[in-house]
Parts: sequence; C-alpha cells; structure tokens
Amino acid sequence: MEDKMDLLLKIYRGKLEDLYTFGSLVVVDKNGKIIFSKGNPDEISFPRSSAKLMQAMVPLSLGAVEKFNLSPKEVAQICASHSGEDFHIKTVSSILKKIGLDESYLKCGPHYPFKKDVTENMIKNNEKPRDIHNNCSGKHSGMLMSAIILKESLGDYYKIDHPVQKLITEMISNLCEFDITRDYISVDGCGVPVHALPLYNFAHGMAKLSDYDNLPENLSNPAKEIIEDISENSIYTSGSDRIDHLLIEKHKGELIVKSGANGYFGGLLPDKKYGFAIKTYDGNSETRNVILIHLLKKLGVIKKDEYEYYDKIADKTIRNHRGEKVGEIVPQF
Repeated sequence: MEDKMDLLLKIYRGKLEDLYTFGSLVVVDKNGKIIFSKGNPDEISFPRSSAKLMQAMVPLSLGAVEKFNLSPKEVAQICASHSGEDFHIKTVSSILKKIGLDESYLKCGPHYPFKKDVTENMIKNNEKPRDIHNNCSGKHSGMLMSAIILKESLGDYYKIDHPVQKLITEMISNLCEFDITRDYISVDGCGVPVHALPLYNFAHGMAKLSDYDNLPENLSNPAKEIIEDISENSIYTSGSDRIDHLLIEKHKGELIVKSGANGYFGGLLPDKKYGFAIKTYDGNSETRNVILIHLLKKLGVIKKDEYEYYDKIADKTIRNHRGEKVGEIVPQF
C-alpha cells in the first residue's frame, strides 16, 4: 500500500510544512467509470458506518416499512450514526415499540452520546449510558426487525453467522460487485460484522444506490426510500451539529453523505448518479472532513459563494489557544 499512498493535505505551521495527511479517494459513476481519484482506488478498507445505507437495505427489502408502518424519520434513524439527542432516543424507542421489543434487546453496547452537552447533562445527573445511547442503536433496531420478519433468533442477531448478518454481507457484496469472504469480515465498534472492500467497489455501490430505478425490482423502492428519507430527515441520521446533516440539509436532493469511523467517508450524488469513498491513513475525522469539503468543491456541489460557510465547518486554519492563526491546512488535489 505504501507505494500507492498519496498526499491529500499539507498542514503548515507558519511557513513550514509540519504535518501531512495521506489517503485515497475515488468518485465513480453508475456504470463503474472513475470520474476522479487520488491515491489508490483499489485500497481495501473498512467503510465502517459509511455502509449503514447498504445495511438498512436488508430490512427495507424484506418489507419492514409496510409491516411495521415505519415513518420517514424512522427509516433515516435506521441508517444513523446518531448523536444521542432526545429526538434520536425517542425515535429508536418508537421503532422498538413498533416491532414489539424494548431496548433490552439491543446488543450494540453503551457509550455516552456524541453530542457534548447531552453527555455533560447525563454526567451531571449521574445518568449512565445505555445501549440505546450508542450511535448505532438505530441500525441495530433495523437488524432486529429483519430477524423478526425472518422469524430468526433475536439474542444473537449481531453475530456473523446469524441469517440477518449473512443477508447484509450478501447485500453489500451484490451492490458493490465484490465477493466479501470471511477474510474480509471483522467486528465493528458496535459488535456487528464489518466488511472490507476496495474503495472503488464501495463508491460504485453507492452510485448504484443513487441509480435506484435501474436496480432489481426488490431493491429499487428500498433504495429510493432510503435516499429520500435521509434527504428530508438528515438530522436523524447524524445530529444537529454534525457535518453529515449540515451538508445534506443545505444541498437537499443533491447530496447524501455518511461518515464512517477512522477516516472513512462515503456518499452519493443522486442527480449525477455518482458515488464516492474517502479514506485517510491517519484516521483523523477533522482532516477527513476538510478533504470531503474540498472534494465536493471540485465536483461542483459546493459553489464558490458557499466556500466561506463550509470553511468554517471544516476549518483549515491552525490556531493557538488565544485563537490566533498560526498555520493552515492546504489540500493537495
């Protein structure tokens, strides 16, 4: 991999180069043509939470929306890496109630919410986090509804050999046209299988989701539902101050993005029928976000009159503790 590493960002302190961010990114159209790339498009990597749209395709393709009368907000929540805000917890609770379960069935593990003030308030009130506060609790509720529809066991829905997880592996493999064998499966932070595949294949899979009219009949409506529901309810898929929501809300109908852990970002452009994938080798979310914003500028999604707005969201300025500018981050593509 080292001979294919590419420099995505230079970070200056004063006039001297101080730090570097290496990585790879690729933009692919619905037919599999590479529109733009930097680094190694064939790098094998774990999309982590960027794959949640594809994971959510399983319950929706099994008829979960109709069977459980899911609202668009609940569909968006199934695709979420949520911030643990009150409306997130209420929506996951609503989903669980509709499928006849409670939060004790969740096996994602507890952690404090991503939203800082929510966590601070919980600590102040001596409230311990529960599994429902996990950013993946919406995704896990989607897996539980799949198990119910399939009449499979609930206590081990998160394990690699469970029928639900086998269907998810098959779904991602088919959409991305890549055979995901056991060697390419590990365990994600929330305990479920996580799948490794080339950046190119993941980006192509996202592009195919955006071209839902040309997916097989059983996948077309679920993909359309996911894209439309996230577009209208992106705050449920991420959080009120998260870059995913801010981008989708400002470019409603033009852009769907989904962050992943350890420097991954995936997304799709419904109008252009493009998909993309970004992976940074430092795994740093802040530099990854700068790369994402710069890529969206190059693709023309972010217009010049919006640069200032986004440069505040993904700040390229290096500052000291007094807020003074002491350096800057400079994209290299």
